[in-house]
Amino acid sequence: MDWNEIRNEYITDESTSYRKLAKKYDVPLSTLTRHAREENWTEQRERVKSETMEKTIVKLSDEQAKRAAKFVSLADALAEKIGRAIECVGANDAQSIRQLTASLRDLQAMQGIKSDADMREQEARIAKLEKELGSDLPVDAKQTGVVLLPCVMEAIPPPKEEQDGA
Repeated sequence: MDWNEIRNEYITDESTSYRKLAKKYDVPLSTLTRHAREENWTEQRERVKSETMEKTIVKLSDEQAKRAAKFVSLADALAEKIGRAIECVGANDAQSIRQLTASLRDLQAMQGIKSDADMREQEARIAKLEKELGSDLPVDAKQTGVVLLPCVMEAIPPPKEEQDGA
């Protein structure tokens, strides 16, 4: 009996069980369970599962970092081309200027870059909301940024089926 083979199958195959392995290898379930207990198969399975998950996360993270770096590189190349195009466009070519301006806006949006005007507008909206809500917030919420919202379930009408059935 190759207990290493049985153990490795149990540890690496999440879909198998002691019962399935005992049947597959024609081993009494009690004998297999005893070996598994003595050799800590369950802990080994959990460790392999955890290590596999960690490796998967690292690999996905590396791939995502590569994609982000490639995007930045492509965005830089696009910015260079837009810059060269701007130098070539005459001051009277309004359509080309509009197209280049739209391209710059698209590039900013792709990179998550906000213009100064967008930032000021966003800050103004935040300040307005804070001013509107500030007087109603408890002291703790003002210090921590936590906002307690009232329950709105009573304000939501029941589904149409419930209204019709009543």
